[in-house]
Amino acid sequence: MEKWEVISSHKFEGVITSIEFNEFGIVISNNKNLYFTDFEGNQKWKMKMPFKPYKIKANENLLGILMGNGFVVIDSNTGKQLHEGRSTQGGFSEIINRPGGGWILSDRKEQLHIFNQKGYGIKRLFSGKIRKLVGWIDREHLIIHDGDGSLRCLRLKADSTQRQIEDNIWSWASELKNGEVLVQSLDGKIWKGKPNFSGWDSIEMIEENLFEPFKSIWTEGGWWILNMENKIFNITTKQEFIGFGDIIASNSDNLFSVADRNGIMRIIGSRKIVDKKNEKITFEYEKRKYSLNSEKRRNIFKIAKIAEMNNDFEKANELFKSIGIEYNRGEENE
Repeated sequence: MEKWEVISSHKFEGVITSIEFNEFGIVISNNKNLYFTDFEGNQKWKMKMPFKPYKIKANENLLGILMGNGFVVIDSNTGKQLHEGRSTQGGFSEIINRPGGGWILSDRKEQLHIFNQKGYGIKRLFSGKIRKLVGWIDREHLIIHDGDGSLRCLRLKADSTQRQIEDNIWSWASELKNGEVLVQSLDGKIWKGKPNFSGWDSIEMIEENLFEPFKSIWTEGGWWILNMENKIFNITTKQEFIGFGDIIASNSDNLFSVADRNGIMRIIGSRKIVDKKNEKITFEYEKRKYSLNSEKRRNIFKIAKIAEMNNDFEKANELFKSIGIEYNRGEENE
C-alpha cells in the first residue's frame, strides 16, 4: 500500500471556510479574505471581499465564489473580479461548475440559476428542494440529491424536465466523480454506484460499518471520506488521518487539503508527490552544501595567500594542501 503523507502545513489568521483546487493552485477563504497559493502553499495573491465567502468552485482558471447573498467570478491568474456579481434574496446554497463552461447555482427558494462562464445569468428553473448538486452525466443532465433524499436527473435544455432515477431514499450523497457517486442508505451502509439518466449502470455496497459521513473527495488513490468525528479514511486502503479538520478538497488526482477551525491547513500528497518533494529537498541540500564548500575553499585560499605573503610558508603549505592545491614555496598557485 502506497501511503499518502502531509507534505506541508500552513497557518491562516481566522477560521477557514472553504478550499478549492484548480490546475494552477489552491484558493482558501478565511474571514473576508481569499488567498491563492501554489500547490506547496506559497501565496500568489490575496484579496479582501465585502462578505465572508462560504463556498468556492473552480472552472478552469475561473473561481465561482458564494458570499452573503451573492455570487462573483474571479480570475485565479490575476486575482481580479470579472464584474460586480449577482445576488438573490436569501442567497445561494450550492454551486457547481458546468462542463464546457458555466455555473449552476441553487438558491433557498427551490430554484436553479444558470450562468455562463463569466458569471452572467442565462435563466432560472424551478427545481424543488435540493440538498446537493451531485454532478453531471453530460452538459445538459445534472444529478441532484433532493430534499426528500432521492437522486433526480435534471435536464437543463429549453424544455427542462426532471425525473427521479430510482426509488431509494439516501441520507447522504457525495459529489459525482470519475463517473461514480457514494451514497448512504437509511440503515447506515455506504454504497458506490454509477448513475445514468434513469437508474444505475452499477451499484454495490462497500462499507457496512455504521458511521456518519460528512464530506468526501476523490483522488487517484480512490475515495476518501471525512466523518463527523474529523477522521478521514480511504475506503480502499483504509489509511486514515485523524483530527485534521472538517474542510476538505482535492485536485481529483494526487493532492488533497484539510483545514481546521483554527486556521491550520495541511496539504497531503500521494507517494509519488512525497518522493518528488524528498528528491527536491535532497537536491537543495546538496546544492547548499556545495555552495558552502566553495565559499569555505575561497576563504582558506585567501588565508593561505596571506600566510604566504607573511613568509609563513609552512602554514601556507598546510592550507593549500587542505583544499587540494599542490604548493611550491615562493610560487602562486590556485
